[in-house]
Amino acid sequence: MAQISDNDPIFEQLEQWHNEDEYQKILDKIEEIPEEDRSNKLLFRKISALNNLTRFDEAKKELKLLSYKCTEPHEVARLYYLLGYIYDNTGCEMKAVECYRNTRSLDPEFEGVQELIDNSLKYVNKDLETARNAFAKLFPDVSDAIEKAENPLKLDVEDALPYISLVEASFIPSRLGIKLPLDKMFFKCDEADKPRVKAFLEQVYGVKDIESLRQWYANNRNAYQFARMTAAMKENKKLPTKGLTIPGRVRYDATNLIISYMKDFLPEAGVAAWDYSTVLALARLAYACDILSNTEFGETFIFFSDECKKNFSSWEEFTRSTVIGGFYNAACFETPYDIKTATRFGVGAGVLCMQTYPQVTWIG
Repeated sequence: MAQISDNDPIFEQLEQWHNEDEYQKILDKIEEIPEEDRSNKLLFRKISALNNLTRFDEAKKELKLLSYKCTEPHEVARLYYLLGYIYDNTGCEMKAVECYRNTRSLDPEFEGVQELIDNSLKYVNKDLETARNAFAKLFPDVSDAIEKAENPLKLDVEDALPYISLVEASFIPSRLGIKLPLDKMFFKCDEADKPRVKAFLEQVYGVKDIESLRQWYANNRNAYQFARMTAAMKENKKLPTKGLTIPGRVRYDATNLIISYMKDFLPEAGVAAWDYSTVLALARLAYACDILSNTEFGETFIFFSDECKKNFSSWEEFTRSTVIGGFYNAACFETPYDIKTATRFGVGAGVLCMQTYPQVTWIG
C-alpha cells in the first residue's frame, strides 16, 4: 500500500470525529493503517488526538519521532504549535510561549498564535502572583523563628560551610543517596561511593578538578544577570535584546517577570546566596570524593564565606536570597518554566532554612 495521500477521504472522517470530540476513534482508525503508510498529515492528526485526550507523554514521543520526518517550515511550525499546547496544559506556560514564537517565526500566517501567546502569559502572571503570595507568607515566619530562637550557638567562620551550603548540600546529594552532615565540614564519602560521586559531578556539572569547578561557577551563577536586570528595571531602562534567539528572549522575558514579582523580597545582593550554596555544595561533594585537595577545598570555602559576610548581614537576608534564587533556578533552568513546581521547591528550601538557621548565629 502507498502512503496515505493528503487528499484521502479518511481525513474527512477524522475531521468529523474531531468536531464530535471522538478522539479515541481517530486513534483507533489511524492504528489500522500500517506505520509505513502513515503520512505526516496523518501523524499530526494522531498527535492532536492524543493532546485532546491529555495523553501528553505519548504525544511528546510521537512529536519527537515526527520531527525527524518534517522538512518543510510549515510542518516544523505545526510541531512547535502542538508542543506548545502540551506545555500550556502541563503548567509550563512560558515554555509554551517559546514554542508559539517559534511557530510564528516559521509560519507567519499560522492563525491565532498571538492570542495563544497572550493567554499563556496571563497564566504565567497568575502563577507568579501565587508564588509571590507563598513567599510573602514564608519570609516573616523565617524571621520570626530566628528572632525567637533561644541560645543559638555562636557560628565561627570555620564552622559556617555546612550552613552556607545548606540547601543545595541537602538536595544535590539526595540524588546520589548520600547525606552531607551539618556538623562536619571535612566529610569524606565511603570508598565504595567515591567513583559514582566523581562520575556524577563530571557528567552533570562538568566538575573534575578545581579549575572546572571555578569554570562551572563562572558559567552558571545567576546573580550577575539578575543584578543587571534588576538595576535596569529600577532605572526604567531596557537591556539590549537585539540578536537574542527565541529561547534567549524568552529567558530574558521570564527573568524580567520574576524580578518584577520578587524584587521586594530581595536583598541588595540579589540571588547570590543561591549561587554560593550551589558551588559550595559541589565543592563539598568534590572534596568528599577526593577531587579537591584540603587546600583547594579550604581556599574555596574561605573565598565564599568572605563573599557571604560582605553581601549579607543576617540569616534572614541569606534565606530570602537563597529561596528566590532557588525558585528562579528551578523555574528557568531545572524545569521548562514550571513555576508551580519551582514555587514548591522555593518554599521547601525556605522551610529547611527556617528549621536550621535559628540554631546558630550569623557568621562571626
